[in-house]
Amino acid sequence: MLRISTVTMVLASLTSAFVGAGCGGETPAGSDIGVSSILFIKRQHTVTDGNGAVSVNVANGNGQVLDYERFVPGGSLNMLSPARPDGKLINLTQDFPSADFNGVDVSFDAKQAVFSMKKDENDHYHIYTVQLSEANGKYELHQRTGGNQDDINPIYMPGGRIAFVTNQMYTAMGTRADEYEHGRVVTQLATISVDGGDADRRLASQNLSHTVAPWLRADGKIGYSRWEHLGAVNDVKLFAANPDGTQMVALAGQHGKPSTALFSVREMSPNVMVGIATSRNRTIHAGALVKIDSRNAADPACMDDKADKTGHACVDEENAKFEILTPDVPTGNSASPVGRYREPALLPDGRIIVSFAEGPVNDSNELSITPPDFGIYIFDPVTKKNQLIYNDRNTWDLHALPVAVHKEPAVIGDIVAANGDTTLPVRIGSVDVTQTSLKERVKGAQLGEGVDFRDALKQAAKVRIIEGFSSEAAKGVTMFGLTMDEGAAVLGEATVNPDGSWLAEVPPYIPVHLQPIDKFGLSLRNQRTWIQGMPGEDRRCVGCHESRTSIGANRAGQVPTVAEQKQAEKFLAPIADRTEYPWAVDTAQYPNANPKNLVQKMLTEKCASCHNGGATDPFAGRTYRVTRTDPGSGAQTSYNIPYLDLSDRPVTVVYDRRVATYPASYVSLFYPAASEMGGRGTMVVGEKPPLWAIPNNARESVMIKKLNVKAADGTLAFAGAAMHPEDKGVNLTDEERQMLIRAIDIGGQYYSRQNTGFEAFNQDPVSANKY
Repeated sequence: MLRISTVTMVLASLTSAFVGAGCGGETPAGSDIGVSSILFIKRQHTVTDGNGAVSVNVANGNGQVLDYERFVPGGSLNMLSPARPDGKLINLTQDFPSADFNGVDVSFDAKQAVFSMKKDENDHYHIYTVQLSEANGKYELHQRTGGNQDDINPIYMPGGRIAFVTNQMYTAMGTRADEYEHGRVVTQLATISVDGGDADRRLASQNLSHTVAPWLRADGKIGYSRWEHLGAVNDVKLFAANPDGTQMVALAGQHGKPSTALFSVREMSPNVMVGIATSRNRTIHAGALVKIDSRNAADPACMDDKADKTGHACVDEENAKFEILTPDVPTGNSASPVGRYREPALLPDGRIIVSFAEGPVNDSNELSITPPDFGIYIFDPVTKKNQLIYNDRNTWDLHALPVAVHKEPAVIGDIVAANGDTTLPVRIGSVDVTQTSLKERVKGAQLGEGVDFRDALKQAAKVRIIEGFSSEAAKGVTMFGLTMDEGAAVLGEATVNPDGSWLAEVPPYIPVHLQPIDKFGLSLRNQRTWIQGMPGEDRRCVGCHESRTSIGANRAGQVPTVAEQKQAEKFLAPIADRTEYPWAVDTAQYPNANPKNLVQKMLTEKCASCHNGGATDPFAGRTYRVTRTDPGSGAQTSYNIPYLDLSDRPVTVVYDRRVATYPASYVSLFYPAASEMGGRGTMVVGEKPPLWAIPNNARESVMIKKLNVKAADGTLAFAGAAMHPEDKGVNLTDEERQMLIRAIDIGGQYYSRQNTGFEAFNQDPVSANKY
């Protein structure tokens, strides 16, 4: 009790010496904040070893917004009654002095709490519940999940269920492990029942990057933050899904936001939220308070909290509005001059209970051995002032919640049966692919200098369905090449019917994205959002990013659509039979690899005899030099890049701060478009080549323009231009041309599962299809 008393005395003596944060002064809380108790967790950050050496751990696992791997022993789950600086502090987990915690929630009747705890360094994070009233001198506690996975961020759901996120393996191949910048094992949504625990455990479909920080929506759905890494897109958006993992939809952040990450969100009223706007890395989960309004302002019923919204499309993600409530707090990852906020929640009177720390609050704290001091405050959105509730200066005080009865939304029934067939396909498609709300231009090939995307979609002949996989699926790979795109396989290309409809069946669970393509096989647009479905789920939409607030119909007014009358095209091949486009294979490193479509093999046979740097090469002797300066040491390293060489001779380059060796053809074609050129400490000297191959954009790639493409009707993509290399007496088959187009359009990856000898090919089709 000495430690608690000391904390209380310190808090009681604090005055309005608040540094600012653009929020006015700080005042201690009075005796009435609208609730009798609050629940929160303490997390440690400082460790003293046996020799007395002190180390501070604030960024290990929190350097990126969505990581969870930072474990420091000595945390606790606590209840403060009454909720004020001199209130009684009750440690609900005093039997676990070496534990760490990651998330907590209060039950609808305020009699129980659910939380995530890792008991010691040899344990994993698991879900527990604890009664909030004492019985026989104890607070009854039960473990609800176990196993070798980590389960964090639990919340109560209607009907006696608990939602959380987990890094549980989905198949014997493991969990997703996106290669770019963050956790090697990512988290996905899952649920259990309060009574059944792991015996009633259900996993949702997969994303390639972290899904975290779920919250309960007023409509009974799970809201959550999702790290969206798909090529050049690398940010954190808000999504929602039914409790059974079906009907995932975007809520906010897809079409603009005030920061790269939206995190720790709670709903203030239906589709109006408060959360944290911050950088996607280095900010220790902290940032500015932001109000997010994703209501459909065009529908009066959606703007009225008391109105019946049945049958109304009340989420307008495309036009979501953002208001930074703490404008002096930075939303980037630089050191803050005024501090940062974490994990807001709502009090009954509309004020916000939140954790706050002064100072820079980023990973620089770790370097200076000065951890930020997160305490618990009430933020008033009207006065913009913080009001102190509690602060133990030796720990982080986080995840504060009022212990108060709150409304339980109606239960949403399962679309997918709990014990159903997990191999049932997902149906995806469009009523009319030409319906879109996007105001973009598409140019290149037959579209010349550009046409409106709506008009370009009228030329859509098929929809390419691309499976995404990450570095857990490509053995030994940490980057897929000179591109930010992940691993990719073409599941199939579904026909667009005369009424604009298309329909396909794809494997459940896996993330996919779409490309409408024209009669030349050239992508008209690359969808930059992963979509996925549960077994047996129907994920059809109206168009190609159509308005989310209007009623859609196909252009012919037919019900059912032509695609439905023809039945869905089936793209359900097991992993080993899916179409991938690896560039080449290192048989010494990957002796078991047996790829079907090697791009380099075709280039060597059809192109390298002319384009090999030799005397007859039209670009013989032409190179440019790229020099990289190491940001730490200042040392410089230079690399000579061929202007165009389609041979397989090895060329070493630097990309995204990594040095790697690839065939000359791959470097020649993709390095001009690589983001390292002219940035991130690199300098280019010499004649820059044209953008021979632009990842996800074969239409504007100079190589495809030079080759030209002929459609089945005999028309050319680039009218008036010759077909190459046919003009030199060498013939490319249609499939060889499409190999190059697809290799570029799906992302320009060097690696795939097929050129790394991935063991999954030896699995049975059922297991492979689940991936």
